[in-house]
Amino acid sequence: MKIPRESTKKILIFFATYNEADNVENLLKCIFDQLPGREVLVVDDDSPDGTGEILDIFSHNNKQVTVIHRPRKLGLGTAHKLAMQYAIKKNYEILITMDADFSHHPEYLPTLVDLMNENDFVIGSRYMKGGGLGYGFFRRSLSVTANILTRHMLKLSLKECTTSYRGFQVSLLKKINLNSIRSEGYSFFIESIFVIHQLTDKITEFPIFFHDRQSGSSKISKIEIVKSILCLGKLFYKRILYNKLLQNAPNSSIHFISCPTCNSTYQSRVSTKVIVGKISQVKEMSYENLQCLKCGNIFQNIHQSRLSR
Repeated sequence: MKIPRESTKKILIFFATYNEADNVENLLKCIFDQLPGREVLVVDDDSPDGTGEILDIFSHNNKQVTVIHRPRKLGLGTAHKLAMQYAIKKNYEILITMDADFSHHPEYLPTLVDLMNENDFVIGSRYMKGGGLGYGFFRRSLSVTANILTRHMLKLSLKECTTSYRGFQVSLLKKINLNSIRSEGYSFFIESIFVIHQLTDKITEFPIFFHDRQSGSSKISKIEIVKSILCLGKLFYKRILYNKLLQNAPNSSIHFISCPTCNSTYQSRVSTKVIVGKISQVKEMSYENLQCLKCGNIFQNIHQSRLSR
């Protein structure tokens, strides 16, 4: 059996929670069993089942765990964007993302970390040789179909395209224009992997068995399925029309300012409007609508360029 190499890089493990009270404490213990001393970020969307309180107690006794509480259910896409910005801002070198329900078992974390030594992006694969999944017939058919369509429509090299068990070099995250990824929920994983394929060839996958959740109920809904289909269609036409997307505008393109509601600087640009012309000695004025990734508040940021005298 191959023994994974110990990584000296600064690693952050991230997962998002909503009603995971039955899973979250055991998951954290298993993560630390596999990767002792590493740091974990958890974003909880105001779980009504007490998940947030369990996380607070655990993090109080384990300083490697950071918990961010959000005031309502803001979705997986914004939670992952927050984690990516957090990893950049806190100078981590590797970000690992996973689910909170044990469908992504922590036993694979050492292998993922080992593969990150030579790759920019690594994903746990249910569909390559050695992988598998514990779904029933309907969900298995849905998942297999989604991956086949995504792989062929977007011309991706991986057999696994939709799961969130992933590892990123933070140097790669710095190249991704997160503002260009507008998808939310599970669609975020399809669009983000498409963008990553535009930026690097140092990509690999490794086999995992995807367990059905140990406790609780699945979060995927019919609406999320429809959104994923629409997202895939949008990306297919982008690939056909533009062939190769330029997604490498850095995250620093966001002007980090404090959210007027919660003071967080984790933000995503929703829209921008530019006005050019002489307006009271102002040469150019731009309005950014930013969404706070912590509280969900949408607020405006104004930039002015003065006329030279």
